Amino acid sequence: MKLRFPLSILISVFAIVLSGCASPPGDSGTITVNDGRDALAAPMTVYYYRPDTFKPDGPVLIALHGLSRNAYGYRNYFAKSAHKYGVLVLAPEFTRKNFRGSRRFNLGNLKDKSGATQPKSLWAFPVIDRVFEKSRAMLGFERQKYALFGHSAGSQFVHRMILFSPSEKMSAAVAANAGWYTVPDKRIAFPYGLKGTDSATKKLRDAFGQKLTILLGTDDNDESHKTLRKTEGALQQGSHRLARGRNFYQRSMEIAAQKKLSFRWQIREVPGVAHSGRGMAEPAANILFGTP
Repeated sequence: MKLRFPLSILISVFAIVLSGCASPPGDSGTITVNDGRDALAAPMTVYYYRPDTFKPDGPVLIALHGLSRNAYGYRNYFAKSAHKYGVLVLAPEFTRKNFRGSRRFNLGNLKDKSGATQPKSLWAFPVIDRVFEKSRAMLGFERQKYALFGHSAGSQFVHRMILFSPSEKMSAAVAANAGWYTVPDKRIAFPYGLKGTDSATKKLRDAFGQKLTILLGTDDNDESHKTLRKTEGALQQGSHRLARGRNFYQRSMEIAAQKKLSFRWQIREVPGVAHSGRGMAEPAANILFGTP
């Protein structure tokens, strides 16, 4: 027997479903900025979400996508937490066209194909400050500093930015579920360590003095994950992302202690979360904007 429902009931049910899926109230959209990389400079799309709880002097989060380059997705992952904490979210899109491959994105374009160090004007790391400044001019917020989040390939970008190009405009950062790391060890060749880079003690002091959280999902332990790097250098860091993150933090802490440097980094683990940017967004927001 076919069941028939009045149109008014169907419309009501549809409205309820939509309201349950709706994003928190606020303003969302895109702006376009110039990434400012000298001869490589190109337009960059920045997805933003400004909740109705945000005030002009409220906190600002820059969220970096991973390998999928889905900046819009990362903006949306933080919408609920942004509304809760009154945070403006900026999610820049590092396109494959302008930041092709891991060398230009994950590794910040620090070196060219031959392994020679690039001029800093071509690095990807300073793009973050430019996104912040140009977004402030276009969106009209007042905050002078930003918090930074990156997941997967974005997490690789974040921890390397802290090692090689830390910004005074960055108040705190979360590096979540990186696939592999540049360990701050001068005996290990770049990109797995600092050998072959400008790695003076002052740079390590600046890096270890940053407020960085290594955030790991306890279920991000798939040794056969399709995008997991399996080179010899990566495998020496651990057989999966969870192990590599733990080892990176432990080794960094040991190096800071050996050099008697202040160490402001911390490590946190999220139970039951695997390799998921969506799953790491709320825990990251709680770390960055919640009550300590």
